[in-house]
Amino acid sequence: MTKDAAIQSFFESFDLPAYPATSVPTSGNEIPAFPYITYTAPTDSSMERMIVSASVWYRSESWTALNAKVSEISQYVDAGHVIACDGGGIIIRKGTPFAQPMGDDSDNMVKRKILNFEFLYATTY
Repeated sequence: MTKDAAIQSFFESFDLPAYPATSVPTSGNEIPAFPYITYTAPTDSSMERMIVSASVWYRSESWTALNAKVSEISQYVDAGHVIACDGGGIIIRKGTPFAQPMGDDSDNMVKRKILNFEFLYATTY
């Protein structure tokens, strides 16, 4: 599996649709329904550390469901998590701060948490 495919698979593993932040559908029937995840994940060569951010988006009056999903993600990567790809793997750890709440100026029902990760690329290419 390529690095990009492995990263997509990692973010999809939380039972929400996941999109690279630059590829979120914005028109027609393809506009994603809430909840979903967006992420930015630069890749690099072996033994390079990269900061990766993701946003978890919900539309609700309450933060309860969003907070539960962020807690699930936090527990999943708490001690570090490895995903296999490109002849090696990516070691995923929580960044600092791990989660930061954000709102949406155009819709007060939209809830978002920005998550920070540290990815260590341990791949052969």
